[in-house]
Amino acid sequence: MVRRIAIAAATFAAAATACTAWLAHAKEISLEVDDIVAPAFSARSVRASLSGPGMRELALRIERLTVGGRDWRKVSLTCADLQTSGSRVSCTRGVLDVGEKIPLSFSYASDRGDLTAELKPAADETWQVSGRLAGARTALAARLVNAKLERFNTLLPPSAPKLTAGRASGTIDLQGSAVKARVQLDGIAFADASGLHAAEKIGGTIEVDAASEGKGWRWSTRLAWRAGELFWQPLFLAAKGQRLALEGTTGDGRSDIRSGSLELPEIGTVDLKASWDHERGVLGETEVRSARLRLGALYEQMLKPLLAQTALSDLRAEGDAAVALTASGDGLKSVNVELRAVSLEDREQRRFALFGANGRIPWRQGEATTGELTLEGAEFLKLPIGAVLIPLRLRGTGLAIGAMRVPILDGALALKDFAAGTTTEGWRWRLSGQVEPISMEKLTHAMGLPTMHGAVSGVIPDVRYGRQTLSMDGALAIKVFDGTVTAHDVQLIEPFGRAPRLHAELDMKGLDLELLTRTFDFGTITGRIDAHVAGLELVDWQPVRLDMRIESSPGTYPRRISQRAVQNISALGGAGAAAAIQRSFLRFFEQFGYARIGLSCRLRNGVCEMDGVEKAPQGYVIVKGGGIPSISVIGYNRSVSWRELVERLKRITQENVKPIVK
Repeated sequence: MVRRIAIAAATFAAAATACTAWLAHAKEISLEVDDIVAPAFSARSVRASLSGPGMRELALRIERLTVGGRDWRKVSLTCADLQTSGSRVSCTRGVLDVGEKIPLSFSYASDRGDLTAELKPAADETWQVSGRLAGARTALAARLVNAKLERFNTLLPPSAPKLTAGRASGTIDLQGSAVKARVQLDGIAFADASGLHAAEKIGGTIEVDAASEGKGWRWSTRLAWRAGELFWQPLFLAAKGQRLALEGTTGDGRSDIRSGSLELPEIGTVDLKASWDHERGVLGETEVRSARLRLGALYEQMLKPLLAQTALSDLRAEGDAAVALTASGDGLKSVNVELRAVSLEDREQRRFALFGANGRIPWRQGEATTGELTLEGAEFLKLPIGAVLIPLRLRGTGLAIGAMRVPILDGALALKDFAAGTTTEGWRWRLSGQVEPISMEKLTHAMGLPTMHGAVSGVIPDVRYGRQTLSMDGALAIKVFDGTVTAHDVQLIEPFGRAPRLHAELDMKGLDLELLTRTFDFGTITGRIDAHVAGLELVDWQPVRLDMRIESSPGTYPRRISQRAVQNISALGGAGAAAAIQRSFLRFFEQFGYARIGLSCRLRNGVCEMDGVEKAPQGYVIVKGGGIPSISVIGYNRSVSWRELVERLKRITQENVKPIVK
């Protein structure tokens, strides 16, 4: 802009000076020039005229003015009080029209090249330039006061966001081939049509020092960001006092950042080197390094907005990371990450946490590399996990772990053949392994469940994750309550989303009823049961659909049931007639025999259609008596709200619900 004002004013003044010799003898003098061409400047179809009393009215029009590669059409300058005295030409009441009429005053001495010019686009806005035009010894100083930045929209590429607000104040000095600028920016706002790039109330300072060197330039720049917010998809950033300092060169169609430093308050400092090919518009060799980034502040200031609507949307983050990467126009070439005492915790739902992560992760384009991570501990769905060593193998976008043992309470999860990678559809991974025996008492206590006895162990088939779905290729077999629970056709959709969905089929064989009922303080039942759950569907871990049947296992074994267990089972089938057992001689017995136990539920639309081991008048048999003394429990309510059924399960150990006895 400084050069544009100076060149325009000098051109206008030179045209007027050339006409001075004829002023006394003519009523109007006109000058026409087809082309004026200079480096970074050209004017086409220039028309200048002097007229009026004393030839003091100047009118100059340029059909096409080009400065720095940008064009203006039909530019004009008029002056109603042109003054000429020897080699000096001045104007105090000029108007420059570049699509907007701007008051202008100037003074130029052609013998010395002295120039002063001032534009007043608004009462509170001033653009000034002063100095001397003297070829290689040119010295100009420009001063901006509340300059409106929207005026620079014509200099921006068509695809760039458009400035909608903002002011600039400062100085720009040109000394021969050296330029120095110190500018303060306030209230900057911009946006593009897509809404993916925008800013509000941006404030800061820019300092630039540049000098020609051979056929190019050597330069340095410093930017400080002190106010405002910026959205540049997908980043959302707020001013925290960030500072950027760059030093480099520009020439032969190429810019090189020889050294750069980005200061991120509370986060750390990032050093960089880079190059840019102007003609091809591609990035050259680039290096980015940081010896220490504080992950807590990095997450809160930069990563959290990116991770909204994911399982990582609300984390507590601690620890440091050192990062080094290299890249070019072809993409990343290498990445090295070193973690130091890193902890991450899901604050909102406490689904997972990692504690004390340390290690290194090296990656090279087209090469296989190995790394290692250690965890002091972790949690998953409130389940505590011990120290873990994770050996890493990386190649391309793939990650593999040969074998890893994850301690869980007094047992472990032994994983093998873990492999992960990215596709056009996102992350995919697979693993297999086994569960080493874990105490059910410790496991249920850790997960806030009723105390269970025994141990859990089993084999994990191939588990795969892709398209936000976790699935198993085979059956997951777990030993619990001295029996076996098998899950197959398992699919967990969006496991870390807001409402995970689970589909599965379950088979339970030979579960020890005495262990099971003692676990839930249900009363005592001896014997064994089988169960089958078909079409199980959970949404946000709540059942919405299932077909479940529980029944006595085949075989010979003691089959006894306590009074309390009878009361609680009858509560599940509906209270019915009250206190029958007390009115019978059977009230003298604490234990009864039974032949079969069975209960089923078909859940649809929040209602459970219930049944038992066989039909009964106006109901169904839940416990069929057998032996001496024997007892039968009849259920009468066939349609029960699932919510009510769950409430009954909660109440059965708290209320004295009496059974129906035959």
